[in-house]
Amino acid sequence: MAWTAEPRFADPDAVLLEAARQWRARVDPADLRHLVESLPAPRSRLHAPAAMAATDELIAAEWQAAGWRVQRQPLDLTNEPGNLDYKEHGTRLQHLVYPALSGVNLIAELPGQSKEAIVFVGHHDTVRGSPGADDNGAAVVALLVLARLLAGRRFRRTVILATPDFEEIGLIGSRHLVPWLRERYRVTGAIVLDAIGYFDPTPGAQHLPGGIGALYPGQIRRLRARGFAGDTLFNLYQARGAELARTWARCLATTIGRDRVLLVRDPHDLPVLGPVARAIPATRNFSRSDHVDFWRARLPAVMVSTTGEFRNPNYHEPTDLPATLDYETLADIVAAAALAVEQLAG
Repeated sequence: MAWTAEPRFADPDAVLLEAARQWRARVDPADLRHLVESLPAPRSRLHAPAAMAATDELIAAEWQAAGWRVQRQPLDLTNEPGNLDYKEHGTRLQHLVYPALSGVNLIAELPGQSKEAIVFVGHHDTVRGSPGADDNGAAVVALLVLARLLAGRRFRRTVILATPDFEEIGLIGSRHLVPWLRERYRVTGAIVLDAIGYFDPTPGAQHLPGGIGALYPGQIRRLRARGFAGDTLFNLYQARGAELARTWARCLATTIGRDRVLLVRDPHDLPVLGPVARAIPATRNFSRSDHVDFWRARLPAVMVSTTGEFRNPNYHEPTDLPATLDYETLADIVAAAALAVEQLAG
């Protein structure tokens, strides 16, 4: 299907491959694991506020040590719509209103020559009772190490790292982060990292939401050719972010290999079929992370994920532990992120 076919991008050339090799040599998988293990867990303003406050301080300290300017966006909210971050009677309760919430979005800035900004995002809260190593400790740690890698560098565009709060209760942090960013920068692209640490090469490890196979025949063929192994990285985009998706995918291809990079267009963004797709319950799985608020603001954004519960049996469970992650691949993703900053920030 032409509308859902993956955007084409050139194979990495020798220059890009060498740059990727140099970035990857600076990322230690053992260090990534140590950082994931050091994150307080679970992390929640509602159920573990002390751990969440400690996480705030850890993130801010790491970014400041790398020379980034750290800002805090306080979230003192009343009558905020959201949802529960745990299952009640077997289902998740939607459309809950919180009378009062107090939290913070953390933002780190590497100033560029302009107010154009490239943004990398990874929420830092977890659901109740889950250590959240994959969801979303791996992404938080990726942003910490990315800050170290880019320390002392200057680009044409400003580089922003952000860890929104309250993602697990309805994307509340990003709902307030996006307008905050737009008041200060011209956001030219956002890469949202959510559950990027769990990989399982076993055939059959990758599952898919029911009913979407007909929309993505090309991607399904590629997954089938790999035996539905759970070792690919899904990258979700909309048409306005297709060029961003191409650049990001090419950087990923230099580190994890082209065969493991999968590009998927948001079904709600499809011409003609978009309104129909909204009626398919399975397509709601494409709107479950902080990229949605960038899309609502009509900003280019790519959501990067291993698909959560469609691969990881530990998703939102007490077993989402540091020992379950693939730190070699996580290191590859961090190196790709550094490479992408070079490509996107100029």
